[in-house]
Amino acid sequence: MLGRLRLVESRGGGAAPAVVRSRPEAVRSRPEAVRSRPEAVPSRPEADRARLERMFVAHHAMVWRTMRRRGLSPDAAADVTQQTFLVAAERLADIAADSERAFLVGTALRVAQSLGRKTVRWQLEEDMDQHVADGRSVSEERAAVQLCDMALAKVDPDLAEVFVMFEIEGLSSPEIAASLEIPLGTVASRLRRAREQFRMVVGRIEVTMRREGHA
Repeated sequence: MLGRLRLVESRGGGAAPAVVRSRPEAVRSRPEAVRSRPEAVPSRPEADRARLERMFVAHHAMVWRTMRRRGLSPDAAADVTQQTFLVAAERLADIAADSERAFLVGTALRVAQSLGRKTVRWQLEEDMDQHVADGRSVSEERAAVQLCDMALAKVDPDLAEVFVMFEIEGLSSPEIAASLEIPLGTVASRLRRAREQFRMVVGRIEVTMRREGHA
């Protein structure tokens, strides 16, 4: 109640109940009583470790292949791949779930450049892809890889880079743009020009091979 009851002597000498309103007492807020306690947060190190392991299993082979196709030796590609995942471990909180591949490829390319491992030529090798397409023999598959290898060697490196990432590794255009830190329109332009150069080079190689009796 805002008021307290007390007995007040009336003029007639009798005591009559009267209501005397007292000043309301100051209500002191107690945040600790009003606010709910925060829920317990799961251990971040465990969650981060699990996420990094998933990223490694899902993408480490792709990063290694990309470095090999960029012209690095198997050992050099392995070194760059290892450095890439060390960087990812340090910056895990900054990597969006839908940008993991883009982050890893972009980081690997920058690590390779920082180590002085410049692009020699984009290339394919039989040991990078062990699968054989339906209806093709091992020899036919190997010949196709060698043909692509020869063609890529004659495509402009910047164009071949986008071509390999899109056509062979299966990265999307936004992922490539994020990896190479270039506009999306530039990705589309380089991919179009890469396809044109690739088709033209393959055509010339096939003509040469037929003339020499290799096809």
